[in-house]
Amino acid sequence: MTSKIVLALLFAFVLATQETSATPAPTMQPSPTASVRPADDAILLNTFGYATGQSVLLTHMAVGTLADAYVAKAYKRDKATTFINTYINVTEGMKDKMKKLLDEGVLSKSDSEFVGNTINVLDLVLREAGDLKSYISSGKPADAQAYDNSRKKALKEVKTLLSIKD
Repeated sequence: MTSKIVLALLFAFVLATQETSATPAPTMQPSPTASVRPADDAILLNTFGYATGQSVLLTHMAVGTLADAYVAKAYKRDKATTFINTYINVTEGMKDKMKKLLDEGVLSKSDSEFVGNTINVLDLVLREAGDLKSYISSGKPADAQAYDNSRKKALKEVKTLLSIKD
């Protein structure tokens, strides 16, 4: 579990420091006397792992809250579509960054497994969000059922990823 938390925090840091403009961000070089102790790495990785897990859980919860609000007519179709598109875009961005991190091959075996599992769970959350988007668009009961099925599957795997007991 410690590796999971550490990895999640690392991912959150990567996302938080991602440059969004065309101009590259200046790079900071450590001073010749600066060093990172292994204990510092462990704390950093634990923190990033925890933040990643929180992000996955909160995204799943946000999609569910949007579904409830839409069905209760708190949002019209256009507003709900804007929200779900935002959730999908941010989650796809997170997944892409995690794939890049995994592809670098710099993680321990357990951290790599956590990242891989997180990517798989993100796929389920994206499926859940996509199914909700279909329902918002169509209003069809079959799309509502597809959303409910994908929501349940995503929830099960989110709980497994984060070691949440029922």
